[in-house]
Amino acid sequence: MVTVDSNSMRKLVEGQLLRLEGNAFQDCMDRLGLELYPGDYQPVRAAGPKGDTKNDGYCPKARVFFAAHATRGERIDKTKVKIRSDLEGCLQEHRAVRVWRFLTNDTLPGEVDQFIDNELRPLYRGVTIEVWGLKTLADEICKLGREQIDRIIDVITVDEPEFEVVLLSHVKSGRDLWPILSGCLGWFEHVEPDDCTDEEQDVIDGAIQTLRDWSDISGDIEFSRSSVRDAQRSITAILEELAEKGLALYAGAADNYPFSGGPSPLLGSVAIFKVARMTEGQDMPTRSQPGL
Repeated sequence: MVTVDSNSMRKLVEGQLLRLEGNAFQDCMDRLGLELYPGDYQPVRAAGPKGDTKNDGYCPKARVFFAAHATRGERIDKTKVKIRSDLEGCLQEHRAVRVWRFLTNDTLPGEVDQFIDNELRPLYRGVTIEVWGLKTLADEICKLGREQIDRIIDVITVDEPEFEVVLLSHVKSGRDLWPILSGCLGWFEHVEPDDCTDEEQDVIDGAIQTLRDWSDISGDIEFSRSSVRDAQRSITAILEELAEKGLALYAGAADNYPFSGGPSPLLGSVAIFKVARMTEGQDMPTRSQPGL
């Protein structure tokens, strides 16, 4: 079974959100509203001469109103007009608006954020005006359970996809292992010898957990060469500790792993770790079926 860390899940959700346009994005935001406000959120769609009354969905009890708009690639001036029009239209059509939330699958440029803060918020001080861009949406979605996430981004989890055999190589240094750790979005449960002593088991468990921790924060330190070198040295020390116990680490990656099903699956690289006892042929690569 594949394991996905929190940062990787957020990247996968962001990728799925970026694919959505028009009504598909609004439908996705409806599913999010239904999960965040169970029993309160009501989707709204345009109907009749008044359209959707500048309201793409709302919570009649909490008095939270939503405007969902896929702004990816849109001109700044058009986005500003859209935000002002939706906000003012909503306030004219609806009573007691406590929170007005603009949802977009883009990161709005500073000029738009400044427009909201300097022009709109001072005009409507009685209303909490929020903007949930790509990062915020992904963070909010990832706070939920896996089944809820799957429902929101409209995917079907795939537990056991079929894969070709993946080549695993004996890694001896953090420098060799870093490309796998920094490039993966998840990992299969590692394979280890069946006859491990308690001491060996503790060393293996600690090593694998540390490797996962480095993988989890790899995206945050990639900008710093010195931080990456520190990470690589730490990983080398882990591999040397395994070697002292007569154990070797083999690693590889399964590319284009479908973390979900459906017509637009979430794809990413999955790391595979195998701990084996050292033999005279330890430098020879081994092969492993993902998940085995």
